Parts: sequence; C-alpha cells; structure tokens
Amino acid sequence: MWQDVRERILRFMGIFRRKRIESEMSEELAFHLAMRQEKYAKQGEDDALDHARRDLGSVQKWKEATRDVQRPRWLEDFLRDIKLAARMLRKSPAFTTVALLTLALAIGANTAIFSLMNGLLLRPLPVPHPDRLVNIRLQPGQFGYALCHPLFQSLEKRTEVFSDVFAFAYHTFQVRGPDGIARVNGTLVSGQYFHGLQLSAQLGRLLNPSDDHPGGGSNGPVIVISDRFWRTQYGSDPQVIGRKIIIDNVAFSIAGVTPSTFSGAEVGTRPDIFAPLSLEPLLDAPYDSIKSGWRAWWLQVGARLREGVSQQQAGAYLQTSSQQILDASIPNREWGIPGHKRSELFLKVEPGMTGFSYLRLRFVKPLSALMALVGIVLLIACLNLATLNLGRSAARAREIAARCALGASRGRLIRQLLTESLLLAIMGTLLGFALSPLASSALMAFLNTEQDPWYFDVAPDLRVLAFTAAAAIFATVLTGIAPALRSTGRDLEARIREASASLRAAERRSLLPRVLLGLEVSLALVLVAGAGLLGYSLVRLHEIPPGFDARGVILFPLEMDKQSRDGDPLAATYRQTSQELAQAPGVVETSFVMIPPLSNASIYAGFNAPGQPPKEAYMNSVGPAYFRTMRTPLVAGREFQWSDNSASEQVTILNEAAAHLLFPAANAIGQQIVDEDKHTYRVIGVVGDTKYTSLRNVAEPTVYQALAQNVRPRQSYVVVARLNGPAVRSVPAVRAIIHRVAPDIPLPAAMSLVTRIDESLATERVMATLALFFAGVALLITGIGLYGALAYATARRTGEIGIRMALGARAPDIVGVVCRENVGIALGGCTAGVAMSLVVLRSIGSFLYSTSPRNPMVLFSAVLALVVVAAIASYLPAARAARVDPISAIRHE
Repeated sequence: MWQDVRERILRFMGIFRRKRIESEMSEELAFHLAMRQEKYAKQGEDDALDHARRDLGSVQKWKEATRDVQRPRWLEDFLRDIKLAARMLRKSPAFTTVALLTLALAIGANTAIFSLMNGLLLRPLPVPHPDRLVNIRLQPGQFGYALCHPLFQSLEKRTEVFSDVFAFAYHTFQVRGPDGIARVNGTLVSGQYFHGLQLSAQLGRLLNPSDDHPGGGSNGPVIVISDRFWRTQYGSDPQVIGRKIIIDNVAFSIAGVTPSTFSGAEVGTRPDIFAPLSLEPLLDAPYDSIKSGWRAWWLQVGARLREGVSQQQAGAYLQTSSQQILDASIPNREWGIPGHKRSELFLKVEPGMTGFSYLRLRFVKPLSALMALVGIVLLIACLNLATLNLGRSAARAREIAARCALGASRGRLIRQLLTESLLLAIMGTLLGFALSPLASSALMAFLNTEQDPWYFDVAPDLRVLAFTAAAAIFATVLTGIAPALRSTGRDLEARIREASASLRAAERRSLLPRVLLGLEVSLALVLVAGAGLLGYSLVRLHEIPPGFDARGVILFPLEMDKQSRDGDPLAATYRQTSQELAQAPGVVETSFVMIPPLSNASIYAGFNAPGQPPKEAYMNSVGPAYFRTMRTPLVAGREFQWSDNSASEQVTILNEAAAHLLFPAANAIGQQIVDEDKHTYRVIGVVGDTKYTSLRNVAEPTVYQALAQNVRPRQSYVVVARLNGPAVRSVPAVRAIIHRVAPDIPLPAAMSLVTRIDESLATERVMATLALFFAGVALLITGIGLYGALAYATARRTGEIGIRMALGARAPDIVGVVCRENVGIALGGCTAGVAMSLVVLRSIGSFLYSTSPRNPMVLFSAVLALVVVAAIASYLPAARAARVDPISAIRHE
C-alpha cells in the first residue's frame, strides 16, 4: 500500500518537475537512438540512422507513454483546460466582467447572510469541549430561559448528571473613573461559571466558588475583566492584577483577565466585567433579586455534562426529577404558570455548544427568510449565466465543430466547457468571498440599534468556507451543464453547416433558453413581489397613530439607583431638573416617564374598582405635563402636578382603554381604584390611548402614577424633552444641566423618539430594506440576462435582418420582430411568477401587517416592474439591429 501511495505522490510531484522530466526523456530517447544507430553501423548498414529510427518508432508516442507513467494525465488535461478557459474568457471581456460581477454579488450576499447565521446560530463557544455544554430551561414557560435563584441552587446539587452547573445574568455596571461615571456592560456569574466553561485566565486568575459569597471572598470583592477592557482602559498593563476599581459604589480588586477569544456565554453581548453573582444585592441596590427568591426569574443556567452522560440521559433525568426540584425551590404550592398546571411543568435540557442568546429567538426567522431571498438571487444569477452561456456556445458552434473534426470526444468537449464555467465560478466566488466580510459588517451595523446593541463574531470559519465552496459548485453545475450538453449534442455535419438559415431557425425555436429565461423572470417576480409586500407593510406600520407626536422629542435616560437621594429629596431633584431644563435653549416642554413608549419594557399589575374583581393593566409612572409634552390628548380631568406628592392624596390617570375596562358604564373621573398592594387612588384624568409595547398591538389599558408618589426606591426616570429647532444645539445644554443637578450619575445618552420608533420596527425595517435591495439586484440580473440573450440572438440574425430591410422593412418592423421573442418570454415568466408568488409568499405572512400575500396592487406593481425591465432590455439590441446597413448585413451572411 505504501508503495502505491509513494508512486502516486511521485506522479503528482511530476507536475512541478515538468521541464526536468522532458529533458530527461529527450536525453534517454536520444541515447537509445544512438545505441541502435551504432548497432546498425557496426553491421555495415549504410542508412543506420533510418534503421534506428524505424526500430525505435515514434518519439512522441514514447514521450506520451512516459508522461502517462510519470505524471497523472487527468491533471495535465485539467491544467490545459484551465489555460484554454482563461484564454477564452480573456477573448470575451464584456461577458467575463458581467459574469464575474453577477456571481460575486450573488455569492457575496449569500456568504454575508450565512456568516451572520453562522455567528448567531452555529459557531461554537471558544471553550474546550463545547459539545458537552447544555442550557437548562423551564417548559412550558412564560419566562423563556430565565430561572429563579432557588431553582439554580437546586440544580447545582444535581451532580449525578452534571459536573458543573453555573448561572449568569447580563448587567450594566456604573464604573467610577477619573472622567466621571461610565456605563460598562458586564455579567454576574456564579462561582462555577469559568470552571464549567473550562477556561483559563490570560492574566491573573478567574473567579471561583470561593469568590461567590455575599460581601465577597476572603480577599474581599473581586472581578475579572475582558481582554478588550484591559487593553482599552489599562493599556495592556501586566500590573493590573490587584488594582482597585469602584463599581456601583463598591470597591473591587481585579483578579484576572479573560482570554482574548472569549466574550461571554451569551451570544450577542460583549461583557467587559465579570462579577460574582452573590454580590448582586450590592451591585443592584436598592433591588435584590436573590432575596426575591422564586418571585424573580432573571438567571440563565448552563451546565457541563458529567463524563459518560449524554444529553438525552441528562434530559430524561431532569424531566423525571422536575417536580422534586420545583418543590424544593418553590415552596408555594399555589405557584404556577397561567394556562398550565404545576404538574405539567418540567425542566428541559438543550444543546449549549453555541451558547445562549435571546437574539436567536428574535432573528432566526428573519435571517432564515433573508437566506431564502439571497438563495433565490443566486439561482437567478446562475440561470442568467446559463442563458448567456447558451447564446455564447451557439456563437462558438464552428469552433466546437472543428474540435470534433480533430477527434475530440463529446465527453472531452463537455469537460472543457464545464472547466470554463468552473473557472468563472471560482473567480466570482473568490471576489464575492473577499467582499462578504464588508457586507457582513455593514449588515451588522444596519441590524444594530442604539437602544439594544449586540455583537457577535462574523469572521469566516470552516463552515463559511464550506458554504462558499458549495455555492461555487452549485454555480458551476447550473451555469455550465445545460450549455455544454446542448452545444455538443448535434452531429458534426450539422455543426459544420451552422451558418445555414434553417439551422439558425431551429436554434431560435429551441425551448431550453426560453425556459431558463422564463424561470429567471418568474423568480425575479417572486422576489420583487415579496419585497413590495414587506415594504408596503412597513409603510402601513409607520402610518399607525401611536397616540403621541414623536417629532422633536428627545429622550435622556437617568440612572438614579446608585446615588444616595430617595423619596421626597429625589422627587425634588427631578423637579429642579425640570425647572432648569425649561430654560435651556430650544427646549419647549419637558417631563419624565418611567417606561418610555416602544422600549420593549412593561409592568403588569392588578387594579380594580371597589367591589369589582381585579383586572390586569399596564402600569407606568410619569411626571407633570407629560401628556402635554408628548401631545397625547387629555380627554377629561387634569394632568399630574408637582403638588401631587407623598403628602397629598394618591391620584392616578387612566387611558381610555383602562377607563373603559375598569368603569365600563360610568365616568371614571373622581372614581377610586385599588392596586394589588391595596393602595387606593383617585382618578383625576383620562387621556388618549398610546402604543407602549408594539405598534402592531392594540393599545393596552394603562394606569399612570404620579412621579412624586412613586414608592419604588430610587426610581430612575427618562427625561422627555420637546425641542424647537435642531437637536445638535439643545442636546449638549440639556446634558450639561443634568450633570450639574445630578453629578453622581452617568451622563445620559440622547435618543430621538423617532429613532426609538424606527428601532421598534428593526426586524420589519431590515427585512423590507434588504428584500428591496435584493429585488433590485434580481431585476438588474434579469435585465442583463434578457439583454444578453437577445443581443446574441440578434447578432446571429444579422443576415436575415439585412434581407428584411433590403426588401423594404422599416425600423419599427425590425424592432417588433426582434422584441417579440423577449416579450413572450417576459409575459410567460410573469404569469408563472404570479402563480409562484401566491404559493411561496405565504411563508412571509407573519412579517406582514395590514396586508395579504395576495395583495393585487403589489402583484400588479411587480409585474409592471418586470415588464418595464424586459422592455428596456429588449429595446436596446432591437434598436441596434434596426440601424444595421442591409448591404453589410448581406455580406456578413
């Protein structure tokens, strides 16, 4: 076996020793010829050289036989085919350029979208043996992947199937530095977090169970920082270990630095600080999720399987132990999830190799839909190039006939033509692959929002390379196989007579090019119709009245939870801030709101009128003049005032939905309501309904509480400022006032309320924008295909056109004759495309709002767009044909 392998290697290496082998063959054959010549000379032959040559035989034949032994013939043939393909592509620069750009755009778009899907869904965590990691969640559950702290503690004891169980929770820290207080993203992690992930520190050490105690370990509170934070904040200083840092008013020591490749177990986040989970009461003060026990569901829990235990075994174990674990964690036997009995709840194990991410739940469907869209674009591009190759191969009929006459077999010709397609696909793929990182980064920036930024690795890896290679193979086969089979399918005599009118007429009647172009048109119509539906849906969403006027409103979130004021002093700070902001340049009105509109946050609470059962409604807290600032209509009563404070009667304002819910047959003004904590409020106003969670949803019943009467400790609010004029003039002044009034909080970022509305529609916006872009690409590619096919066909009909013009045909007649074929293809493709759209576009129904996949206006607009593109693509070669000189055309024939 090894001898066989060695011979194969030597034969392969012979490719790179070609000159030396040729030289050695010539020397050896010359030696044999000389020896035979000497033999015949000794025998007294006069023509010894001729005898020697006849005896030796054909030198070239011996060389070919030797080459077959010393070098793999198929590889030499392939290299020759590559060289010939390169020459043929150089001879057609226009076709090559169009084909390369078409493939690069299609394959680059596919690779960019797949890179996003790979980074979000497929890329394993950069830790040892990620396949042994699992995520644990409660099913069926309204909390998703979030578990409570007692449940995590119970799971930690399940060492029968898990070697490590760890918990983590995303957190935003306030870090005090020389330039003030800054917000830094981080993660609270349990003591087994790094051990369960089997990570080692780049510098210092990582957190361990001895650090995860209330108040810190024996050395006090310690943290671990990321490589990025170490480099940007500490200049990669190796002496950073042990340095003090103030986080959320708590002094920490830096214990270590994580590896540069690690960015947390939650994909999409980029934590810079890892702090012990048991210090949450200090870091999250005045709140305490650990003390809240089973009432607070906030932890993501992962585990590493014990050696020899499979995921299926761990899942079966947890499912059978679920009730026992729940009973030990949640002593309240009445607790359950609405719509499910407690006995129906169970703990589920899911693969954790790729980490945990809420973004998957949000973006997996949009990215899958986008993957389908760019897949259609690639298919359209391949059909387009196949059509162009059909026309190009028809123009090369005499060349192919000559090759056949010289002895080339059909298989050899097919291989040569496929090699041209392969070379084209490889160059287009390489160009697309080179552009895909830029496209992925641009797409990441497009998907990201100010309100909810996220990060993940989109760098190419083996999966991306394999996907790109598969796309190249797909493009090679689809663009080359049909033209290769068709151009080599006729007999030699027919190809030699290729110039005859009867044969060209037969080619024009060929069904394959029409079918490919028609399919290309129909797929383009599906894309255009889908993009039109998504764009129309996005427009309808923007037309929904949200219940307020967002124009000119800027939001400034304040973080008051770590400063010392509370109760009436904190309310006084808010009042002072409001009074000073009213004097800022360009500020028309200001107020405060606890939960801004469309912020993906909400608080449900139970309220009831006296003597009535409780009913659920949203709860929010706002400052004086909030509804006037937001331009939300006051239907009845009055707004809150600063005099509505802790010393006055508890008051509330209802929106119309809440007023109708709580007082369906009575005037709500002056009535009383009671919350679930038995606090009584008098209704002083009714305002219009507003959208707080989603523009898609109906306005929910909402109960508003006065800012100065909010009993929540150190409640943070968002400043709502309505500006008159450009924000660039007013925003610095507003931030300066906030910093002067509250210097002990992070300087707030500014966000336009219009931007917040746009970001609430991020999924719909991304889908619509990219679908419109890809639809435009599909239209461009389809137009190129129609133009190229007709241009090839027209060039081959030059003689016929000349005869028609010589017999009196006018330019409009020639245009009509030339365009007739493309018009038929376009109409047939549109008809098939409409039928395909009615079936395929049902899959995007969940992304649509206030429209149907069968919207006739959108389908008609898509057909009109394809007809216009087909008309333009057909007119250009037709107009050129109409300007042909009859005499020159007949001479060409």
